[in-house]
Amino acid sequence: MLAGPILRRTTTKQVCVWLATSAPCDVHAEITHTTNEATVVGAGEGQTVALGPQLFVHLVIATPDQGDFPTDTLLSYDVTFELDGSKKTLDDLGLLEGDNRVTLGGARRPTFFVRSENVPLNIMHGSCRQLHGGGEDSFLAAEETMTKTCNDIGGRPSALFLTGDQVYADDVAAPLIEHIRSLATALMGEDDATSIPELGSVANLEVNGRAEIVTEHVGFTSEKADNHLLTFGEWAAMYLSAWNTEVWPESLPKGKDLIVEADGNKAEIIKARRKAEGQRKSLERARDALPAVRRVLANVPTYMIFDDHDVTDDWNLTGHWKKQAGDSPMGRRVVANALAAYWAFQAWGNDPNEADGELAECIGSFISGSSTDGDGFDETMWSFDRWSYGAPLTPPAVVLDTRTQRHFDSPEGGARLIRDAELRRVARLATDAGHEPGKPLLLISPVPVFGFEFQERRQKYLVGKLGPYEVDFEAWHSNMHGLVDFMRMLIEELQPEPCIILSGDVHYGVNAEASFSIHDRELDVIQLVSSGFKHANLASKSALNGLGHFLRTKHERFGWSKPPDYEAPDAIGKKVMFRRVNVDEWSDDSPVFLSQRHIKVLGIKTTPDFREFRIYVKPEGRNRSMLIGENNIGLVTLAGEGVQHRVLSRGHRTHVHRAEIRPAK
Repeated sequence: MLAGPILRRTTTKQVCVWLATSAPCDVHAEITHTTNEATVVGAGEGQTVALGPQLFVHLVIATPDQGDFPTDTLLSYDVTFELDGSKKTLDDLGLLEGDNRVTLGGARRPTFFVRSENVPLNIMHGSCRQLHGGGEDSFLAAEETMTKTCNDIGGRPSALFLTGDQVYADDVAAPLIEHIRSLATALMGEDDATSIPELGSVANLEVNGRAEIVTEHVGFTSEKADNHLLTFGEWAAMYLSAWNTEVWPESLPKGKDLIVEADGNKAEIIKARRKAEGQRKSLERARDALPAVRRVLANVPTYMIFDDHDVTDDWNLTGHWKKQAGDSPMGRRVVANALAAYWAFQAWGNDPNEADGELAECIGSFISGSSTDGDGFDETMWSFDRWSYGAPLTPPAVVLDTRTQRHFDSPEGGARLIRDAELRRVARLATDAGHEPGKPLLLISPVPVFGFEFQERRQKYLVGKLGPYEVDFEAWHSNMHGLVDFMRMLIEELQPEPCIILSGDVHYGVNAEASFSIHDRELDVIQLVSSGFKHANLASKSALNGLGHFLRTKHERFGWSKPPDYEAPDAIGKKVMFRRVNVDEWSDDSPVFLSQRHIKVLGIKTTPDFREFRIYVKPEGRNRSMLIGENNIGLVTLAGEGVQHRVLSRGHRTHVHRAEIRPAK
């Protein structure tokens, strides 16, 4: 067992369990009542994709023996592996007892339940889990929550959304990269190291020796690419290392052993050693938390979506970036490897359908070596356009792909995060999931739609000074055409009441109530942000917590489909218009948004087409900051019309930051 079991899509009609093994075994799952494990209520056989000599991924889809799986009832499952006539269960593999057990509380097997509308909906969500990031892994807080509520259907989470950056492919710690390379070879064979076009063996690359290749030849822009993942095997090794302590080496190299003496600057060597030693200590903390990570993933239906670091920092940030990476044979293959690994380790199980068969055939045949059509593999992964999906919750949920379906108005300008064709597909996904106008709708957007307003506005200013890559210029508000198109689709087609958006990406937790109006039609939005799982350092944590005490709680802006006429003298008007800190864009074919104060200064009399309003909700908790900078995971509860968001921040222990967004009736 290289990883898993991970509980995936779960409904009354099917229960999906994902696993990875080092041998091509047959996998079978049985679903039983926790009170009577002798009575099987459902079962299923695994589908297997061979990826390497010692890497096989499986998805078991168990279906009920009769009718539907029961709702609001604790169920358990076991997995049987058959190889060469020998059968082993989770118990035989030592996974039901001891420190590495995958069970919660006193349960004998992994457990879960299928929720009905008769009990509250509890959802966990989070993003940005960097193994060598600062602080404790917030999966520890998730495990505490799952353990405390394991027998309480009304309080136990019935879904977990991982909203991006489940791995950091570009920012790999120096003490980890040699293990990643060694494990990749063990999984995939020696050919994995030479699988990148126009590049020799990556096994010959030194620790901290990949940045020049990544920036000059692959075409990426990450500033932390010293140990960037390149091959499919390296991505596979990183996912396994993020989920299972048993694939780690006995020890990681210390900084003084990793960074050898050289004729170069001794001060730089000392600095590199200190950095590597700090990373090693953070990695050891991450390793200690991995049994808790495995327990959580085994006991709650989990849904995943990528953000940029699952591939590389700045992935598809601009049209120029996408063209530059796409024009490089190395760049095309590295992105294809990342997406193939994303499918194998994250996407497979989100919503099993016919597209999985297409991808399984393409990925399995090329990665395993039975096909040599590298161009076809690259093209399939770059052109695949069905990463968004509906999740089986009530109210309905749609998980958004905000990375591969972008539209670029200019080579270096902010992207529309979802192009028109994908917006239409999102609307269909919501309808197919059972959404009706006037009813609540859950959207999972990796980047917040209504995040920290101060940060969004300052990005507008800084992008003109530093460029889009330095400031991650890819918020929804980075392209007002894209934002307005998204809002128009929600207001005119789906008409949710309210629209609840769960997001990550930004390395803080925050709660906002927002509204967006187009003429006389208004959309109510509840934006809940949790980020990151393991990323905070002392400086950023303190800065965000402190800044959260001084933010204005209310923000209002009005907008026009194109720049309105104004009566102020040109000198005053241009000073306001062209300061990015005051206005998003001012061009003849772009929407423009202004605060009430700037509307007055400009003397604008034209009736606005749009209105945007947001209120930040200060949580209860130990510091009452509107921004939560510690490592955290979000816990959302929907009960009746009530909406509560608890951000569980993790230090030496878990702290709860509770916000009642809408009181339960």
